[in-house]
Amino acid sequence: MKKCIIAISSVNHAIRAEKYLSSNNLKVRIVKLQPNTTKKGCAYGLELNCKDINSAVSFLDNAAIPYSEIVR
Repeated sequence: MKKCIIAISSVNHAIRAEKYLSSNNLKVRIVKLQPNTTKKGCAYGLELNCKDINSAVSFLDNAAIPYSEIVR
């Protein structure tokens, strides 16, 4: 199972996103990112199965939870 990461700039947004995605039956976990992992240097990310990435991004967009990029 390949893992992808949705990069998020703040821990508060990451926690909110994790709760929201989990409530929508997506298995996610918050991970700490190295500063050079993303273009913007995001500190946190949500790790999930790559097959769920489109659903997760759609849920985040609908809930107006900001994220910066997808790390595959």
